[in-house]
Amino acid sequence: MIEIKKDKWEESYERGENFIYYPKEEVVKFLNRFVKKRKSTDEFVNLLNLNEPLKALDFGCGIGRTTILLREFCIDSYGIDISQNAIDEAIKLGKHFGYDLKQSVTVYDGNKIPFSDNFFDFTISEGVMDSMTFELAKNLILEVDRVTKKYFFLSLISSDSITFINNLEVNREFVDEIEVNSEHENGTIQSFFNIEKIEELIKNTNFKIKWCEKHIIQNIITNNNHGRYYLVLEKTNNLC
Repeated sequence: MIEIKKDKWEESYERGENFIYYPKEEVVKFLNRFVKKRKSTDEFVNLLNLNEPLKALDFGCGIGRTTILLREFCIDSYGIDISQNAIDEAIKLGKHFGYDLKQSVTVYDGNKIPFSDNFFDFTISEGVMDSMTFELAKNLILEVDRVTKKYFFLSLISSDSITFINNLEVNREFVDEIEVNSEHENGTIQSFFNIEKIEELIKNTNFKIKWCEKHIIQNIITNNNHGRYYLVLEKTNNLC
């Protein structure tokens, strides 16, 4: 069994880390570009041309802000996470926004997604697939492939971000993985990606890259870089 670091993520959420109360900008852009474009305050255009309501999975949902965002787009959303602490907070946050998530967010075992084949029209995973070993990510993307009909939006930390890691000197592009030794997310895994590693990640799936951007932010004071890939993967054996 591949280690999923559940205990470390429970500790991280106990410390109040990764309490994201606002939607991620790139997730909102994905929804508007590929799924449902907001036409007015109370009207959307369905870009997927699928029957309403659309179903979506927030994979690695944390405290559920993306799950809630999907509800705001009138999408039937579900969230899964390995942390019970995160799920408890997601239910509280859902209530704050007026949504009952008790039957929609759940803890899973970190190996098998607890839904049937092609249950979801699309899946979102923001900053999750890079917070585990590459071996585990390759297994879990097969699960995402299994439960997803159309699109998979994900973000992955790029090798440019290695300058943020203290006491790690490399003279090559770093696309390996490390155990985090800083206070934030201590003891968890961080896996760094380039495009070749992304292609290896999706090699055995039915996904192909439909859209991809890499964003690099440079801290002018410290000269550190932080980079992320934002990808939309599309199922090639489209069952829609």
